[in-house]
Amino acid sequence: MTIEHFSDDIRLTILLTGGRAPVTLELARSFHSAGHRVLVAESARYHLCRVSRAVERSFQVPPPNENTKSYLDAIESIVTSERVDVIIPTCEEIFFIAKGLDRLRRHCTVWAAPTEQLGELHDKWRFVLLAERLGLTTPQSKLIRTREEWQALAEAERLNDDLVLKPAYSRFASQVLFLAKEHSHAKRRQVLSNIISAAVPKTPWIAQRHVYGRHICTYSVAYEGDLIAHAAYPCQYRVGQGATVYFKPLEHKAAQKWVRKLVKAIRFTGQIAFDFIEEEDGGLYALECNPRATSGVHLFGEDGGLVQAFLRPQELRESGAVLTPKPSNGAMLAPAMFASGIGGIRSFRELRSWHQAFRSARDVVFSRKDMQPSVEQLRVLIDAWRTSRARGIKLVHATTIDIEWNGDA
Repeated sequence: MTIEHFSDDIRLTILLTGGRAPVTLELARSFHSAGHRVLVAESARYHLCRVSRAVERSFQVPPPNENTKSYLDAIESIVTSERVDVIIPTCEEIFFIAKGLDRLRRHCTVWAAPTEQLGELHDKWRFVLLAERLGLTTPQSKLIRTREEWQALAEAERLNDDLVLKPAYSRFASQVLFLAKEHSHAKRRQVLSNIISAAVPKTPWIAQRHVYGRHICTYSVAYEGDLIAHAAYPCQYRVGQGATVYFKPLEHKAAQKWVRKLVKAIRFTGQIAFDFIEEEDGGLYALECNPRATSGVHLFGEDGGLVQAFLRPQELRESGAVLTPKPSNGAMLAPAMFASGIGGIRSFRELRSWHQAFRSARDVVFSRKDMQPSVEQLRVLIDAWRTSRARGIKLVHATTIDIEWNGDA
């Protein structure tokens, strides 16, 4: 994968895709603060970057998973007309950008790995197989594809372990199911009823041994198999069983070693993130991989060095340096963090810990120098609610329905 190395005294035009995500807003502000021209391409009508002072121009493009050709045509038109130097995808639209790598790379640098490599990392089952081939630890897992396999699981005399069940393609932990080994046949059938009622599930699922311990996330930028930026953070606060909403840097050498070994083995270039569980005895298991931007971006802040990682990766690689966030760089999604406190606090001790975290962290959307994205959050929420009502889907699903990639694009 060819990534151009740019001088630090040139003003570049950066095109970010996925303007709905807070991490994209964070990157936009970072590149703007470094003196670069920032554009955003997004299929959603309302999104955080649309009104940001850090973004010179926002383009509404076709939904990538509904008409990939039209989407790529629009991206290429922006690239050529605006003389874009670098494209950085942030959300799942990266899979559709990857389908147009050959045509887009004729014009600019594109921070996206090939589709096949992205697919192997994104598919939870194929990721497990990849990790096993590389000698890396993941929970014991089994692929479930047919009605008969689901029925056998429901009717098993006993389970050897507590299990976590999830689709091979999923996000936000919104479809995760749990089966305890002490569950009766009736309880198992109840938990699995919606799946078993379908002749064949729309997507393969995996059954994974439920590993108990501390949940840790990582976010990294790799260049030709070398880590050049890395952050880890514990999943301390979340809404329900979904994504983390509070981010505090954590030094975790074992997780960094795990990530370094994988990106080196596959010579990965791009953004890559992992979810881990660490057992009390120190055993570390990777649950899944997101080969794109995740909330770990927020730990670097506007001046945390990610601009250097994207524009001068060879310099970092040659120096052997790995950019890491400052230990004090706490961040949060304030509305979601507030909701997690309301729904999750069970004692005065937990309240005091939550309050301290809330006071010490910065809101990743609110900025006194860039106020409009905070207001835009309400428009985004209302638009997602309308989509969820119109399509009969959950609100969280409505926020990504037009960019989701489930291995069928």
